[in-house]
Amino acid sequence: MEEFGKIEIKVVGRIGNEPLSPENFDIREIKSLFDIVETMLYPNQKYCRAPITYSLETGSVRNIFKTTLQSAKAFLAVVSMVQQNSSLMGLELPTARALQEVQKSAIRNNFTYEFGTPYEDSPSLVISKDTSFHINEDLWADAEFYFYGMLINAGGKDKTNIHLQTKDNGLLTIATQKEFLQERKENILYKHFTVRAHGRQNIITGEINMSSLQLIELTPYDPNYNEQYLADLIKRASPKWKAIKDVNKWLSEIRETNG
Repeated sequence: MEEFGKIEIKVVGRIGNEPLSPENFDIREIKSLFDIVETMLYPNQKYCRAPITYSLETGSVRNIFKTTLQSAKAFLAVVSMVQQNSSLMGLELPTARALQEVQKSAIRNNFTYEFGTPYEDSPSLVISKDTSFHINEDLWADAEFYFYGMLINAGGKDKTNIHLQTKDNGLLTIATQKEFLQERKENILYKHFTVRAHGRQNIITGEINMSSLQLIELTPYDPNYNEQYLADLIKRASPKWKAIKDVNKWLSEIRETNG
């Protein structure tokens, strides 16, 4: 039988003149915590995650989440690291954005959030109006990417996108123009493609902001070596290398950084 662990997020504050309690803790705040905990527990596995159960208890407002022991331990390790470093640096982007939302709520509502476990008296992380857990947007730059995979869905009523199943990055949602899909005469579903997209990338960690991806080009993917296609890519990329004086030296430094 699988072991379970518990996570506690205690929220302390006031609603008007009344201390915060389960009786006046708005459902909007509860829903926000649901989204935050799910994102932090399973940032890249929301569609195939383990169950998460919830209970609301007194003591200001004690939000108790129950999930697998392994996931709970990983969650607590993350929040402990954030407390120790006093920074969101080094976190996966979905996790960092989730904690940034907590920080915004703490400032907006004058709430104090205490992350921990019901089994310990001392919280692993405290976020309040006096803390400053924000993402440094200066570390994110526009970049261009290539992905390879099977296109399993395309369209959308309000936001048009394609869904690409990849081996290395899982299922990607890539925004596109409605006109692009309207102009496609052939059936593109369940076929393999090379996708060229632009988005945001962390200049320190190399992490890609998957929610920022926008389609540039969609071409059939041939796993066999294609000399002409490679020549076209080199020709297209060459102008962007002109500003680099010593390309070989720059590549060596990149390899050392990522190695």
